[in-house]
Amino acid sequence: MRPRAIAFAATCALMLLIATPGSASAVPGTLHYKYVDSNGETKNRRMDDPESKYCHNLSETNPDVTAERPAHTPSNYTEEKAYLYTEEDCGGTEYVLRADTGEAGADLKFRSVLFNV
Repeated sequence: MRPRAIAFAATCALMLLIATPGSASAVPGTLHYKYVDSNGETKNRRMDDPESKYCHNLSETNPDVTAERPAHTPSNYTEEKAYLYTEEDCGGTEYVLRADTGEAGADLKFRSVLFNV
């Protein structure tokens, strides 16, 4: 009976490892961008060491509050490509900024970003 208990415990441990999702890690570096606040002033913002494999919605560009004020002028100084999306929850049109030196002008508008796809 002892070997069956050991086999059962080993099987359970293996199933737990398989079922546990891999943890996300931080992407070293910084993404810089600009947005226009509710007073019409352009503000600079940054994301330091953003979480990878996670869609980051930019709260200051929430379409319920600021429908016409998405983020713009991004500069990607992280170690991974930045995938920028025109809508929240990484929806809409996708734009890609290369790692370390990817930049775009004020014409590129986005509301969410994803790293390390």
